[in-house]
Order: sequence, then C-alpha cells, then structure tokens
Amino acid sequence: MRQRGLWTGVAVMLLAGCSKGPLRGGSEISPGIYWRLNMLGEGEQLPTDSDSVLVRVRAARPGAAPGTLFSTEQWYAMEGQPGTKQFFGRMHQGDSATVLMRGEQAPWVAMGAASTLPGKDTGWVQLEFSMREVRSLAASRSLERAALMARDEAEEDRILAGFFARSNAHWDSAMGIWYALDPSAVHGPRVQSGELVTLAYVARFLDNGNVFDRRSVEDGGLTFRLGDPEQVIKGLEAAAHLLPRQGGAGRFIFPAESAFGPRGSSSGIVPPWTPVEYEVRVLAAGQGAEGPH
Repeated sequence: MRQRGLWTGVAVMLLAGCSKGPLRGGSEISPGIYWRLNMLGEGEQLPTDSDSVLVRVRAARPGAAPGTLFSTEQWYAMEGQPGTKQFFGRMHQGDSATVLMRGEQAPWVAMGAASTLPGKDTGWVQLEFSMREVRSLAASRSLERAALMARDEAEEDRILAGFFARSNAHWDSAMGIWYALDPSAVHGPRVQSGELVTLAYVARFLDNGNVFDRRSVEDGGLTFRLGDPEQVIKGLEAAAHLLPRQGGAGRFIFPAESAFGPRGSSSGIVPPWTPVEYEVRVLAAGQGAEGPH
C-alpha cells in the first residue's frame, strides 16, 4: 500500500522547506520545468505506455485561480502525445501534482487546447494535474468493443452523413445502395440473374476505412449464382446487377439493411447497424464462370 495521510503532509512540508526553485516544494525534472506532487491517491501502479489516463488539467498564471488560462478533463494516450510520459508517467491514480514552466514550453495542443496558449509568451504558467483514472489497453479495447456492439440506427445515420459530407465522388443510388462506377467500364451488357458471377472486392468500414474482408484476383475472387438466396449480402447482389459483365468495376456504399443488418455479422467482425464500402470488380460472368486462376 502507498503511504498517505500524515506522512504525505510531512513529506510535502519537508520538500517545501528545502526548495530553492521557483516552485515551492518542487524539483526541476527538465531544464526550466518544475514538478511537485501535491497528494497521493489510491493507485498502486504507474501507467505504462499502452495505458490511457483520464486527467483533469487546469492552467493559470502563478497566483491566479486554477483554470483561468485553460481547463479540461479528458483521456490521454500514454504513448505518442508530447508531455504525457513526462508528466502523467509520474502519477498514480488519484494523485495530484503541480508543474511550473514557461508558457512557450507547455504542450497546449497535446493537452487539448484549440491553439497554443499563451503563444510565445515567456511568462510562467502553472499546471494543476489530477489523475482521475488509469485504464489498461485491454480495458480500453473492451469498452470500445462494447460501444460498437451497442451501435444503433441513429449512429448508422451519423456515419453515413459524415461520409457523404467528406466524399468528393458523385454517387448514384439504386436498389437501396449508393454507387460510383468506374468511368472506363460503365457500358455493355449487365450480369443477369441465374448466371454465375465471380467478383473481386475489398470491403471497408465506412467510418474509419479499415479493411475487414477482401477477395483478390490472386485467390480467384468470390463466385456465386446471382439470384440464389443467402449466398452473399444483398449489397453484393445489387452491385453485381449494376456492373457490366466485361470488367465492370465500381465503389459501392451498403447501408446495414443491404449489408450485415441490425445484428452485425455472425462472426462478430462487423458490429450492428454498420454501413460499409465495397470496391468491386467483375472477373467473370456466365453459366460456368470461374474467374482467373
């Protein structure tokens, strides 16, 4: 157990009595940056590189009320953000600390400020940190997964709206999907119901662009008889109907209704109510379509 209470107060008073730097009771942890631990919390372990930490940050001029320059409470990744290891890596859950530095040294943007504050000002700035929670990588992934599996139709609508707001492509719609065909392959006879068709495709999540499935030319693509029930998701059937049988290709946006539905995929890879993007190319079409080997 970490020692708290009376001994914490004694330690802080001893440090205060010995300090000769600009931060009373603090020590210089790097050139021009001074650190003081104010209170010990209940945490036993220091955060590791893979952890995330919830920290309240309040910045002010020395002597002013905490937070008058900047105030926030948010999650920070211990790895990859300037200042997180230097400051938060010294703190256990429940600890609070003070850091004193020049304004131009403070990692304002990394802490969540909209812009550098107070710019190139060389005056002193005092930062108050309170470590609210330390979360392991496994716990973070578990929570993220739980949030994904709780996705609803409103979240799907938000993802679709955000995607189309960002997209520069022209999208047509038919059969409940959106599509943009390759300009070099928009003409010619389409694949017909009852025919075998072989498709190569790359499937991505619409919100983050991560690939979750693919069938390539090298592995022979995916072959199915167009119109047979429960062979592929509805979106791929619709895409096959829209593509020219000779080298047809295009991008397709499938809402959940045309993809994996309100429950997601049976494998659990695709969460509920998840719109997806497929890049599709026809490799072969006809009664005995096999595609390239």
